[in-house]
Amino acid sequence: MLEAIFNSTVLWWLILLLYLPACLGLIVIVLLQKGKGTGFAGAFGVGGGSDTVFGPRSSKSLPQKITYAAAALFMLLALLMFCGQRGSRRALGRALQDGRLASNVWRMVGKAGWTLACHPDTLNAVMEELDPAELEGLIAAVCGQMRRSRALDSFRFDRRLTVAIDGTKLLTFTTEHCEHCTHQTRDGVTRWFHYVLVAKIVTPVGLVVPLAFEFVENPEGEYDKQDCELKARARLFEKIDRLFPKLRLNVVGDGLYAEEGTMAECDRRGWNFMITLPDDKLPTLTAQLPPAKEGWTGTRTCTVNVGGTDAAGRYHGPPGKLERTVRWNAAARYHGEVRHVVELEDTDRDGNRVYYNRWVTNVRPDHTNAFDLALTGRLRWKVENEGTNTPKNGGYEMEHAYGRRKNAWKNYFLILQLGQLFNDLVRLTDILPKSTGDPQANFVRLFGSMGHFAECLMHSLISGTPDLDGPPHLARRIRICLLQC
Repeated sequence: MLEAIFNSTVLWWLILLLYLPACLGLIVIVLLQKGKGTGFAGAFGVGGGSDTVFGPRSSKSLPQKITYAAAALFMLLALLMFCGQRGSRRALGRALQDGRLASNVWRMVGKAGWTLACHPDTLNAVMEELDPAELEGLIAAVCGQMRRSRALDSFRFDRRLTVAIDGTKLLTFTTEHCEHCTHQTRDGVTRWFHYVLVAKIVTPVGLVVPLAFEFVENPEGEYDKQDCELKARARLFEKIDRLFPKLRLNVVGDGLYAEEGTMAECDRRGWNFMITLPDDKLPTLTAQLPPAKEGWTGTRTCTVNVGGTDAAGRYHGPPGKLERTVRWNAAARYHGEVRHVVELEDTDRDGNRVYYNRWVTNVRPDHTNAFDLALTGRLRWKVENEGTNTPKNGGYEMEHAYGRRKNAWKNYFLILQLGQLFNDLVRLTDILPKSTGDPQANFVRLFGSMGHFAECLMHSLISGTPDLDGPPHLARRIRICLLQC
């Protein structure tokens, strides 16, 4: 089995099944966009702009068929840089100089035998000119397709998907990078930053699906106050409304969003919210909580199993049991609105607390929904772990400056989100048993880690020349399903 995997046939088809459709979708969205000299159309000389990657429009441009193929090529290269966890454009360039990677990438976009140079600097020139809104539209289309296929329905609470919002730092500079940088001075030392506020669908199995993004950046010219997460939150909610006008959500967030504005905006949109409630936030609300736990509206306790191995083959520590308690206090008042407080506590067999958190919510808790409500709030940590720590420290190098000029740094961040999503679909769905023909195949058994999978993926493209017709059992369209914990 491992020999069959490493000889690249299956990995090749994973690329064709998962990665390439996103590239083709991007071409449809970007190259066929309306307007002149914008996005990919402007970058490749299709629009009416004066400056392009391949020279001015008035000069002799490449035939349009080369333009479209080149656009697909560079999008595929960008995805492979993150799916293959190269870590930098320089590392991608070294890979392109080795073996058959360049020729195989051309074959994947339907241009076998083409020898037009594949260079990361040209990729970067495209990323500088591309409007990030185009990639955000592609991400929204991917998310929309997953919703329409009902792939995420089993993770709904109150018939809604759970979306976590969180801010993360992308780039840090010792000098001002651009006029949009936010800055902070400590101990006489000033640092400049680029932040982004993310909204991602979170699930208990570890799949985190990008939904929408809002970059935290100062406006051009003079301004009274810097941009911040709470200002970006208002813009992010508006963007979600625009991209998904009928989407009903459970919004989860950290203590920063335990404030009247965020809760009121959720109410206005008909969204549920579960927001972490620290001790120092909403004092007029917490003052209404009974001092003794016995005075709270309700309590439920159960025993849960922890540890062991899940359906995806992941090991979560030695098996054990915890006592889980959820308490809730209903119908407190905050700025004239009814709010509820829910807390969750896990203790081990010796009575030691191993987890505790509490949330403020607009969903009335009772004996039938209190546990699900608390576990929904607990999903917030997924956006910090799988949604932020994994891109930063799990081989994707999110804080690396893949590109600094113009729109490049934003576009690399957005393509990284797609690369991580597609890798996670390999890790957390049944695509491996279906593509290998082995019902016992799973990600841990075949690859062990995402880093090893990324190495195998790149090795398959550098050293092999896979058959484009693929294995017979993949001749028809297959439907993949998420593995449940």
